[in-house]
Amino acid sequence: MAIVEMKKLFLIGLQADKDRILNAIQFMGNVEIDDIELDEYIGEGYGGESQLLERYDGQGIVERIESQLSEIKFALNFIGRYNNVKRSVFAPKPAVSLKELNKVRKNADSILQVAGTCRELEQRLTELSARATRVLSTKQQLLPWRELNVPLEQIGDTVTVHTMIGTVEKGVAAQFEEKMIQELGSREFYIQKVGEDKEQVNYFLAYHKGLAEEVEARLKELGFSRVSFSNMQGTPVDIIQRCDRELQAIEAERKKIEEQARSLAVRVNELEILYDALSIQKEKEEQGLKLLKTGQAFLLKGWIPSRYAEAFVSKMQSVTPAVYIRLEDPAPDELFPVAYDNPPLVQPFELVTELYSTPHPRSIDPNPFVAPFFFIFFGIMMGDAGYGIVIASVAYLAMRKLRLKGMGKKLGMLVFLGGISTFLWGAVFGGWFGNMGQLLGLPPLWFDPAGQPIKMLIFCFALGLIQIFVGMGIKAYMSIRQGKVWDAIFDQGFWYITLIGLVLMVTYSKVVGQCMALAGAMGLVLTQGRHQKNIIKRLLSGLLSLYNITGYFSDMLSYSRLFALGLAGGVIGTVINQLGLMAAKSWIGWIIAIVVLVAGHSFNILINILGAYVHSSRLQYIEFFGRFFEAGGHAFKPLRIKTKFIDVYKEEEAV
Repeated sequence: MAIVEMKKLFLIGLQADKDRILNAIQFMGNVEIDDIELDEYIGEGYGGESQLLERYDGQGIVERIESQLSEIKFALNFIGRYNNVKRSVFAPKPAVSLKELNKVRKNADSILQVAGTCRELEQRLTELSARATRVLSTKQQLLPWRELNVPLEQIGDTVTVHTMIGTVEKGVAAQFEEKMIQELGSREFYIQKVGEDKEQVNYFLAYHKGLAEEVEARLKELGFSRVSFSNMQGTPVDIIQRCDRELQAIEAERKKIEEQARSLAVRVNELEILYDALSIQKEKEEQGLKLLKTGQAFLLKGWIPSRYAEAFVSKMQSVTPAVYIRLEDPAPDELFPVAYDNPPLVQPFELVTELYSTPHPRSIDPNPFVAPFFFIFFGIMMGDAGYGIVIASVAYLAMRKLRLKGMGKKLGMLVFLGGISTFLWGAVFGGWFGNMGQLLGLPPLWFDPAGQPIKMLIFCFALGLIQIFVGMGIKAYMSIRQGKVWDAIFDQGFWYITLIGLVLMVTYSKVVGQCMALAGAMGLVLTQGRHQKNIIKRLLSGLLSLYNITGYFSDMLSYSRLFALGLAGGVIGTVINQLGLMAAKSWIGWIIAIVVLVAGHSFNILINILGAYVHSSRLQYIEFFGRFFEAGGHAFKPLRIKTKFIDVYKEEEAV
């Protein structure tokens, strides 16, 4: 239960063995590769030799792999659009051996051709879509003109006649037509209404060129807008029919392409395996850029947990005898990556700390102390045994079916343990799906918080005080470990005496409590300004330090949220029961009641899980970590196999 001891690793190998060595490191998954700076060797007297060292120029390979991954991702999305096969959320990832993975990688060009085909089909669909848009636009333009029997290419000038088409606003169309006929109808002028839409009426006009000046003036006066359809051949009806035939052809072509896309579904597994294979390779290539090389050799620098060091050396020597490995303890002031070594029941609570920050590598692992408090606080805030059974059951099934790993496994286990705690505290306080326990005659094992709120508040404050005291104790331990025994006595010991004295004044003996509180306060006044050289400043700093007592009480009051959230969840659950049971007067009413109860309590569980998680974390981050937590570390990130679609396992012959 501590931060894992690390060894600094230097490895020198032949470039010919580089891939095999990195493959072995990646599969072992316990080495973090450091970026090596050339300057550090110049500073250590390697000035002449450092000219032999240079970085790998593999960025092009990484970019090529990223491009391939992008194409595969596109292909999977493209094929998925045209296939209705849905993968179950609870379906486990298929297991693929290293040997099979390497086989797929060697066949990458063939599989990538599938992605190329998808890209080609997508391009054709895009072109068809653009073509269909153009055809539909043409058809929409001509639909109001379908009564025009004149081919569009013939509209214009002849030797003696001028023809045109145009529109007039619908509100003035009757007036326009009447005036044109009245003024020009008896002469060489012809007008025909050839359609309309919601806003305009369409006309075809033909007149002798000798009337052009007069007609143009009248048309302008009456608001006539000339229309032209260039590059169109035939009457509007002919063109519309051609558009329909072309749209049908486009639709047929589109269906044919979609059928081709559906037929590619059989290649999805290959694409997914190749995606993970390339992801693994990309990770290895990126880490490989941190190495330095000479003409024939390469240098790797990194970190490995001490407990894996011996096995690592043995493994590397089995990969190749031509390898030099040096393992060192980190220098006293050197930062190393932080990994935890906790028992299975504590590991889920590492998630709470990881979401806050990574502790300094030479401080203390807070997770064993976070675990019991988070477990208790989450359960009290949920405070319903029925909800606890539901939460634990769902989390257990999810872990069994999904075979979660890494952070997902920690989260699943955290929710499962939260469900267990919720069940325990629900039974203690008599919460069973709101007030269902009372209705069924199930009494609380201890007391009902809603009936005895003061008792519940005191209990919450007591839990808070215990956690604050534990945080102070951890800080005192850290000071003593660093040889600062007096700091532990002055900064935590006197506060212990003061706070315990104040508690005793209220709960046990006023005289004893006053004596302890005064003694502790006197000690604080005399010691909290000890870093000041001036004696007056020293005393003033000591006096001002007593103001921090408000911070302790403020922190303790924060634990009242344990009661508040538990009470809120219980009241909402009771209201849901009342609403549901109001309808339970007949068999139909019972169906409605069941729906209301299931939906209402499901909603209440989700809301309360969110609230309990956030506020339990908040108590750790602010009230607890504020007493001792030292940030400044970075999490251990070893080179390892990370996959999205498959689980990789190793066959001995594939090593």
